[in-house]
Amino acid sequence: MSFWQKLFSDQQVNAHKNQTACVENDCSCKSNEQLIAALKQATDEDVILGIKKVLASRGYSRKELNDLQHLPLQ
Repeated sequence: MSFWQKLFSDQQVNAHKNQTACVENDCSCKSNEQLIAALKQATDEDVILGIKKVLASRGYSRKELNDLQHLPLQ
């Protein structure tokens, strides 16, 4: 892999990490119910990952989060 390929691939990875971190910051002040509703509606992978990280830090298991994501909206 050339230097330029490595440089640009790292930028893409960093962009995803930055997007996820921004979502985490935005979600940190929301309630669990608001985050669960947002998780059910989310389609962007970075947004989903960010919401799941916040909920996981609040005690939700990975299995619970995957189950919540696939439940229909109420």
